[in-house]
Amino acid sequence: MGAMSRRTPTRLRAAFTRSLRDDDPRPRVVFLVMGIHGRSGVSRAVLNIAGALVSTHRVEIISVYGGGSHAFAVDRRIRVDSLIPVAFRRRDALPRKQRALAFQPSAVVKDKYLNALTDAALTTALGRLRPGDVLVSTRPVLHVVGVELTDPGVVRIGWDHFNYPARQKPGQGSRKIARAMPGLAAFVVLTEADQRDYRGDFAGARIDVIRNAIPWRGPAERPVRDSNTVVAAGRLAPVKGFDRLIAAWASIADEFPDWRCRILGQGQLEDELQRHIDASGSTTVSLAGNSDDMPGELGRAEVFAMSSHHEGLPMTIIEALSQGTPVVTFDCPRGPGELVDEGNGRLVPDGDVPALAAALRELMSSKELRDRLGEQALRDSRQYDIDHVADVWRKLIADLTE
Repeated sequence: MGAMSRRTPTRLRAAFTRSLRDDDPRPRVVFLVMGIHGRSGVSRAVLNIAGALVSTHRVEIISVYGGGSHAFAVDRRIRVDSLIPVAFRRRDALPRKQRALAFQPSAVVKDKYLNALTDAALTTALGRLRPGDVLVSTRPVLHVVGVELTDPGVVRIGWDHFNYPARQKPGQGSRKIARAMPGLAAFVVLTEADQRDYRGDFAGARIDVIRNAIPWRGPAERPVRDSNTVVAAGRLAPVKGFDRLIAAWASIADEFPDWRCRILGQGQLEDELQRHIDASGSTTVSLAGNSDDMPGELGRAEVFAMSSHHEGLPMTIIEALSQGTPVVTFDCPRGPGELVDEGNGRLVPDGDVPALAAALRELMSSKELRDRLGEQALRDSRQYDIDHVADVWRKLIADLTE
């Protein structure tokens, strides 16, 4: 009886919460992600917008896989359902029956992350959506799942976080996007260049551009700084091209012995990048690990550097601009060219390491130039304020549901 009495209030509270949720007249918006727990840009972008919309909508997140504690804060008003209680790479830890299903191929769509277990879980989770509900899917295979496993009356929005040229490479999702597009009410991309390309491929489809939002409110005035520090940030993965930044830094480091370059982040290439640093001979560039205070890191930095091979719309650049930090970046596909110009930083030809080094040298040599570019960076960042971007999302949702 004692155990029963302790559980009963919990059950009653859960039932009461469900009742309130079901009676909530606000429109329901459900984000469908592969995994919400990690430090990926997708997770961060989803949680930013979900947190901004929760004041006007019922917001839920369906995460196909779980994975422990959240890397980014989740608003307590947002319901998060993790369908598979472990990360994809830990499927071996599932109970025997679930484990067997987790290694059988999906009957819905061929994809390494989907299987018979996710088929069943997604069918149940998406089956509870009703006409008029809004489903925002966040990767090509989930666009297909959203279209094929929901009621036709559900308003489906595909939100792409990759760029069009990269999507056209084998296995990067273009076929899945084409399969899903007829069932999507709108397809959201990050850049105007992507919008032009997708409109060329899908005549009549609604293709909207919505920028990623800054996850914090920027300062009213540009922070004063005197750190002699260049900061870069991102996963230590091949796509981020940090080996190219290390090479650029090594070529100018002797000219600026009192300057430092800090690369923030963790990932699979940590050991390899450390070998690049050791081989470069520079003692003023370092792998600094993750930071729990990115606004502070960027607000203290004199320059933000990005050396990626490709991007969707780089959140790190937007975050740097929001702190009044000038940016030096390759003009990689896609995004930097729509964020950075001669007014707020330097955009150099994609892959041109000497040009990246020259741009760093130019900014590191002149405090007056850094201050001027930084002031413009702060002004430019206002268009990425979370309130502004959330209003664009609200307008899109209203257009599709009214």
